[in-house]
Amino acid sequence: MNAAPPVSVCLVTYNRARLLPKTLDSVQAQSFADFEFIISDDCSTDNTQEICLEYARYDPRIKYFRNERNLGMPGNLNASLQKAQGNSLANLHDGDFYRVDLLAKWKEALDNAATAGFVFNAYQVSNDDGTIKIYREHYPPLIPGHELVRRLLSQWTSCVSGTVMARRSLYEQMGWFDSKFGNFSDVDMWLRIAMMHDVAYVNEPLIDLMPRDPLRFYAFVHWQVALWILGIHVLNLQRCRHLLPGLVEKLQRQYQWRRFKYLMMHMLLCIKHRRWDRVREGLIIWRDSDDRILKILGYLFGRVEHKPNWYSSDLWKTAILGI
Repeated sequence: MNAAPPVSVCLVTYNRARLLPKTLDSVQAQSFADFEFIISDDCSTDNTQEICLEYARYDPRIKYFRNERNLGMPGNLNASLQKAQGNSLANLHDGDFYRVDLLAKWKEALDNAATAGFVFNAYQVSNDDGTIKIYREHYPPLIPGHELVRRLLSQWTSCVSGTVMARRSLYEQMGWFDSKFGNFSDVDMWLRIAMMHDVAYVNEPLIDLMPRDPLRFYAFVHWQVALWILGIHVLNLQRCRHLLPGLVEKLQRQYQWRRFKYLMMHMLLCIKHRRWDRVREGLIIWRDSDDRILKILGYLFGRVEHKPNWYSSDLWKTAILGI
C-alpha cells in the first residue's frame, strides 16, 4: 500500500469555471510536488465539472468530488478535509492564484515550528487596472497564539484569510468548521486553534487573491455576515476567558456599544452607496435586536415585506449569546 502524501491540497470550488484553470495550473506547478489534490465541487451549475475531470485525466494527484447537494462553503470545506490523507492540510479556494513555492514555504514553516497549529502569509490583490496591493502583517515567523487571539477579538476584521495550511490532527481533535458561521467560519476556527497553539507566519505575498467578486453575496455590506461576525466574537470571548481575562472583561463590558457602532457604520455605508435594499433589510431585522435604539428604529422604519429570505431571528441569538 502506498504511503499517504505529507500534504493534502483541499480546493473548494463553486461556479468559478472562468477562473478555475488558472487556479489549477498554479497548484500543479508547485515546487513541492508530493501532495494529493482534492477538489470539492459544491454542485456548480457551470462547466466546473468538465474542467476538473479534464485536469484529472492528466494528473493522478487530482481527486475530484462533486457534492450530492449544495453544502455551502463550510460544509464543502469540511467535506474536502475529511477526505484528505496527509498530515498537513492546505485549504485553497477557487479564483485565487498561488505562487510556485506556496506549499514549500508553508510546509517549511510548520516543520520549523512544532508548536504552530497553522501557517498563513502575506497576500496580494491584483486589480483590473493593473495595480497590485500587498497586505502584510508585522509578525515574526512564529506568533504566540494568545497574541493572534487578542488581535482577532479586538477587531471586526481578520488578518488571516481562509487560505492556510493546518495540521490534520488539530481538525480531528477540535472539530471541523462550524456551519452556523457560514462563509466566515474560518475566523472562528483560527481563534479556536490560536487559543491552544502558536501560529506560523510567512511574510511574503504567496497568494494572489481574487478581487472581490461583485456577484458574491458578501461583496458589500451584508447583515447576515455582520451577525455571523458578532456571533464569532461573543462565542470566542466566552471560550478564552481563562486565557486573556483582562481583555475579555474589557471587551464584554464594551460589547453592546461596540456592536451598536459596528451596525450603525454598516447602515451609514449602505446609505452612502445608496444601497436601499440593504438599508431596508437592516431596518427590519433590527426589530429583533436587544438594543433599544436599534429596535426602535426597526419598528419605526422597517417593513415586514422587506425581510430577507435568508433571515431567521435565531441569528440574533448567535450575535447576543454566541449560540
